[in-house]
Amino acid sequence: MHETANDPRILTAELALQKLRDNIFSKSIVRPGLRRNETNDVLSSIESQLMALKYSYMHPRDIASSEPVRAILEDAKKLYLAYRDGIEKDYGELKRANLMWAFRTFSGLSRRFSIESELTTVGVDLVAMQVRNIAKKDRYWVTRCIAGPFDMTVVTNLSNLKAGDTLAAALLPPAAVGGIVSEAMFLGPDALDAEAGAFLDPAEVDTREADGILFAELGKLR
Repeated sequence: MHETANDPRILTAELALQKLRDNIFSKSIVRPGLRRNETNDVLSSIESQLMALKYSYMHPRDIASSEPVRAILEDAKKLYLAYRDGIEKDYGELKRANLMWAFRTFSGLSRRFSIESELTTVGVDLVAMQVRNIAKKDRYWVTRCIAGPFDMTVVTNLSNLKAGDTLAAALLPPAAVGGIVSEAMFLGPDALDAEAGAFLDPAEVDTREADGILFAELGKLR
């Protein structure tokens, strides 16, 4: 039996749900396609499906194609489409980043359950990111990166980066670093021969620092 109650993919999805609840109602000016009570119903549905997975003891490969995962993906998509315009226009930078992280976490849930790994970072996407531009701010470097169709800001202390570099990154929960919202973390300075946006195998990159950060984030689950 698989110990689903402690599976990082399920715990990270719980964290994503918590971030949705903490942030989605934080702007009264948002006029989504769902009423507040309808939004709460969808959030409760996601919670119920996560609880079903958490105590299912199913093998990860079976979870990947399971009915609860399918229902979670549909619910998350429904919420995203209802709130998409408001997220892009009406939320502050950190709240917006947290909401987008939550939706990305749900969208990749099935794929991550197909990965054989016991690392904590199996709960988030590991991707190849190409650096577009770099700016120095205090003791940090603020980079704007491409990861497939997404542009993201990554704040780092890596000093030898240059525009055009492609590096491995973990899509950890967003955090303010030096006053700038960082949406991911580079997994070291080594350049990759990979297309920007490509998903990476946790076994092929050094995730130790990211594992520790995500483990601490999961410890804050209410």
